[in-house]
Amino acid sequence: MNRQFAAVGLAGLLAVGAYFGLRQTDSEPAPPLEQALAPMGPDRVQIPLRIGKGSTLGTMLSGTGFSANAVREAALEHYDLARIRPDRELTLVYSDAEPEPVALSYVLDEDRTLFVEQEADALVARVEEVQYEVALDSRHLVLESSLWQAGLDAGLRPIDLVRLAEIFEYELDFNTELREGATFDLVAEVLSAAGRKSKLGALHAVRLVNGDKEVVAVRHLVDDEETFYHPDGTGMTRPFLRSPLEFSARVTSAFNPKRFHPVLKTRRPHNGTDFGAPTGTRVRSVAAGTVTYAGRNGGHGNYVKIKHEGPHETSYSHLSKIKVKKGATVRQGQLIGLVGTTGLSTGPHLHYQMWKNGRYVDAMNEPLPSSTPIARSKLAAFKETADRYVPMLDSAPE
Repeated sequence: MNRQFAAVGLAGLLAVGAYFGLRQTDSEPAPPLEQALAPMGPDRVQIPLRIGKGSTLGTMLSGTGFSANAVREAALEHYDLARIRPDRELTLVYSDAEPEPVALSYVLDEDRTLFVEQEADALVARVEEVQYEVALDSRHLVLESSLWQAGLDAGLRPIDLVRLAEIFEYELDFNTELREGATFDLVAEVLSAAGRKSKLGALHAVRLVNGDKEVVAVRHLVDDEETFYHPDGTGMTRPFLRSPLEFSARVTSAFNPKRFHPVLKTRRPHNGTDFGAPTGTRVRSVAAGTVTYAGRNGGHGNYVKIKHEGPHETSYSHLSKIKVKKGATVRQGQLIGLVGTTGLSTGPHLHYQMWKNGRYVDAMNEPLPSSTPIARSKLAAFKETADRYVPMLDSAPE
């Protein structure tokens, strides 16, 4: 078995939803309708209408007795129903005493459902949110075949696996460095509600053991924003990401000054790293910077080059599409293009290069700037958090 197998397991993750592209609100399936519509009461008859591709609110409500314009207007303060999605359902609600609908519902996400109801002579909209009970629990994952399967076996959702990848994306490249036998231990809030599958809330502490490398991350809120630090207060986030791709990629050709070129059939320096990935895979900037080139560039095909603060520059070649313009300022992790096979290329892949002070360097092994530690004024409070949750990592059932 290939020990660098992470891309296989995580390919399924991208099939569920596009990430850092994958969002909490659209990565999870809608809950069963009987759960979403429970507030309507038992004397109502619910008729679900599957939203087809190209359907609009007008076509969905045609002939039902509901005015699409009136329904949309009533709901606008909560959600624009002109944006209904073809993977969801509109549900009409009828009363035994009325020939026309008295309400409709639309599931916004796994936690919220929009209701529009007839009250007297007006339509009134509201959003019902699921009320969860919160408990603290620990989980243990062993990567025997894939992170995807290990997560499912431990009761995690696709979005939870993405969250784990986000926490450790500065520490290792999930495409190339996550190995068979790696383990995750986590202490997290578990959210439960009647009739619903439980899900993870805040991840208070997470430990990754990958080969001989162990990394522990502790959650801390800074101005209500979630940030992760090592237990000693040093930061997890850094100026550079480990990889320009999030998931579903493998290194097909490493940095090699004497590499044999498969197209030119000659020895030619390979001053970068090639990631094999499907056409259309999202490519992100590994650090904040300014786009100095965005366009066709000979054998590189569609090409983006970015100047970062300090001595480093990076470039991204063979893109199927470019999503930035020359002169644009980009943030770390921003989408800059899509994987392709333009230029001198034998198949879909990303050719990723890095320079330091104008000289090529191996991006996979280049020592990069370190992270910023937690502020001294916050350190004591953080230490209390770490002292509480880190010991609980050892209590995760195996």
